[in-house]
Amino acid sequence: MTTDTPSRRIKSVKRACALLMYLREVGPSTVTELATEFNLSAGTVHAYLATLREAGFVKQEENEYALGPELLPLGEHVRIEHSLYQAARGEVDRLAYATGGVAHLLTEYDGQLLVLYEAFGENAIGRDFHAQKRDQPQEHTHCTAGGKAILARFPERRVRMIAAEHGLPKFTENTVTDLSELVDELAEIREQGYAINDQEQMRGIRAVGAPVIDSRGGIIGAVSVSGAASNWRGSYFRDELPELVTRAATNIEINLQANGDQ
Repeated sequence: MTTDTPSRRIKSVKRACALLMYLREVGPSTVTELATEFNLSAGTVHAYLATLREAGFVKQEENEYALGPELLPLGEHVRIEHSLYQAARGEVDRLAYATGGVAHLLTEYDGQLLVLYEAFGENAIGRDFHAQKRDQPQEHTHCTAGGKAILARFPERRVRMIAAEHGLPKFTENTVTDLSELVDELAEIREQGYAINDQEQMRGIRAVGAPVIDSRGGIIGAVSVSGAASNWRGSYFRDELPELVTRAATNIEINLQANGDQ
């Protein structure tokens, strides 16, 4: 039996992964830019990129390098093999159809949100905005309905650690940026079973999110739906949408149990 210790990790693999992560976050970069960022020689960086390009993990466009097409099927494979995706896709589709908005299936990794799946209803808005969020982990969970639904199930200590690492930046006048205020709101969310985003991430967009809980009471993800604030008002936003979203979350939990994933 092998032991996973730092001494057994391969530095070159870690460096190649770091290069890929940098290209994901920053975008197309030159050899010189990457050499400066990682404090490596241009020749060393070029050797890494040539190897990654041969595998299809990066591509070269004139003098710049970007993420390559071979990453697409890998990412899609991870998504469709995820038990939460399998249990939730139909419910997310139905939620988008019932509300006309954009329904999202989310999970958390390292204090960030990952979009496993999303579906667009008839009246969906902000498609470019949602596509941009889908391309990379969302660092800030405090201003999203799905993110707050997940945070509400975490111990307060972990919430404070995530806030310290990623911050609580202000996106609109409605964004909660005070940690004590956020902790109080999360307690309310935990009690009522759902979270709302009242134009906290972007003006003109409201959302409702509910946690997806496993049979042991652990949080495994969230389902949410977002739409135009001009259309989602009053009792529909405060009462009807939360009922639809929490019902979807409950059905996903049932599907997970039926599939033997809990």
